Formats: sequence, C-alpha cells, structure tokens
Amino acid sequence: MIALFRYRMLLAGLLLLPVGGYAQGSIARLLQAEYEAGHFSGTVLVAHEGRPTTYLSHGLANRQFAVPIGPDTRFPIASLSKTFTAILVLQLVEQNQLRLSDKVAAYLPELPASCQDITLLGLLTHHSGLLNEPAEAYAAPYSPAQYVSRFVRRADTLPPGTFHYNNVDYVVLTRVLEVVTQQPFARLLQTRILTPLQMYDSGVVREERVIPRLAYGYHNYTFGASTARDTLRNDAPRYLSNYAGAGALYSTAADLLRLTEALRHHTLLSAATTAALVRQPQQAAFIDYARGYPTIGFYYNDKTLPQPVLERRGSIEGFNSVLLTDPEFRHVVIMLTNTDAADLEVLADRIYKMAR
Repeated sequence: MIALFRYRMLLAGLLLLPVGGYAQGSIARLLQAEYEAGHFSGTVLVAHEGRPTTYLSHGLANRQFAVPIGPDTRFPIASLSKTFTAILVLQLVEQNQLRLSDKVAAYLPELPASCQDITLLGLLTHHSGLLNEPAEAYAAPYSPAQYVSRFVRRADTLPPGTFHYNNVDYVVLTRVLEVVTQQPFARLLQTRILTPLQMYDSGVVREERVIPRLAYGYHNYTFGASTARDTLRNDAPRYLSNYAGAGALYSTAADLLRLTEALRHHTLLSAATTAALVRQPQQAAFIDYARGYPTIGFYYNDKTLPQPVLERRGSIEGFNSVLLTDPEFRHVVIMLTNTDAADLEVLADRIYKMAR
C-alpha cells in the first residue's frame, strides 16, 4: 500500500512536469534519494507564478500506524507561523490601529518596568532584548495573556539593538493583537487571512481538538547526518498551542502557496506596505544565524543564492518548515517535514537553484 502510494505521488508529480521539465525531474530524483537515505519525510511544492511545477510527498505522517504523507497532510509549521502574525500586525498598521514605533507597554501595561521602551518593530525583527522562554512554558497550557505575565523578561546582558531570536517576541505580539482587536488570535487569523484565502487546511493547533490529517512529529537531531537505519523518537509532549503566533500554526504546502500568491497580488496587504516592509530589510545588519536581514515577516538574503530571496524557516523538534521565494513571490519553494533527519537549509537551497 505504501509503495503504491509513493508511486502515485511520483506519477502525480510527473504529470505536472512541462515538456522539457528537466529541473522538475531532477528535483524528483533528489527527493527520492533523500527519502531512501532516511533524510526526508514530508512534502515539497515548487511553484512558478502560482502554478505548481513539482508537488511530491514521501514518508509517513504516522509511523505507529504506517499512515503515508500525502499532499493533503497537515504539518505544524513552527516559526513559519511568525509570518502570519507579522501580516496581521501590518494589516492593523494599514488601518491606523497600530504604528510600528508604538511602545508595546501602551497596549500591555502589565509588562515589567524593564520592558517599557520595547516597540512593535523591535518585537517583529527580534531586537527587543527579551529573554528566551524556559522549557516550562510548554509543560502546561497557557493563554497568550498568561504566557506574557509569566515569561516576559528583559535580558540584562544584551546591548541595545542586538538581534536575539526568540519566541517570546511573537507571543507578545499575539497578545497585542488580541488586546487591540478584542478577538482571540485564532479567530483573528481565521477571519483576516485563512477564510479570505480559502486556506481550509490551516489553523492553530489546539490540544483539545482532534485535527484530521495532522502529521505526528519524530526527531533524532541529526539534520542530514543520519542514515535510514538511525532511530527516530516520538516528539516530546508539549503544548504547541502555547507558541501562539510564534509557532502554533499548522498548514499544507498548497495553503502556504495561497499565502505567497496573496502577497504577490496584494490581497492581504497593499503594494506599498509589501514593498516597503515585507520585501525590504528593516534592520541594517545581516544575521548569519537567520541567513538574512530581518524584514517584517521574512529574512532578505542576498548572499547565499545567485539571486536575492526572502526566506522563512521553522523548527520544533521533528516539525521543520522552509519557505523560499524571490522578493516578487514569483518563484516559490515550500518544504514541510515531520522529522529533523534532513538538512533542510542545504536541501531547500539545492531545490531552489534547480527550479530557477
């Protein structure tokens, strides 16, 4: 059954190939080899101007019951969630309900005294100086309001204006969105992004809900250095919902393509906002760790690939995701996996080069 499914998926991918689709055939062979080496379990979608040219899945969404991954498998997308949160903030900026220069304490007066000067832009670009959350932040359920009251702390050792990647920044942004709109984050996301774009396979993870076709996560922390014989472990129990706008979303590759198409056609944000804030760096320093200059929602990378790209990545144990696109959102590579056995940074770069 699994072999038949893989054959059908490969056939479906081949039917998408245009005449002379050498690049797409090379991508299919690369993914097959990575799968056989034990490095890849997930879905890859490559698109040009909204049209998928490669759409392939390999591996198991649930290893306990041998459920195969298909194009409709939903994956927690980890920090790719932050792009959605950034878009929601920019929508409120366009509606004059927020300004990027606003002090966060104006909306959340309960913040510690050391956090009173943090701006929305500082949160969006990880220049807030906030500390990483402790592991206990995901050991019990916390609403965004509870999370903020328990885990927001300023780092004493970070010089002002230092880039420091963390989830707390975007959980704080989640809470700001809830306060300003008087709506829960999940509802705000649904009404402003998911429903308008018909992203019916996307949403916020809720532990009390059984989400159909949601992949299980497995990890061994090898990131491309493993073999097919190496053991994968079940992801540790944690409350993914606590990540809120920092990492609690799930989606499919097809739905994420709808998001990039909406950015390309300016159906979520104006052309002016997209050009000035989403596509352009908002901080002067190239961040090696993030492979780019922070924009609002992405990282602008003009150093790694032959042409500049916007990129966004996510990782929570086995759940790893990548979105690479040119700044005009015409050429897109989306990768969603439920293991960390692949080096997605290297693999996504290779696929993006092949596709261009």
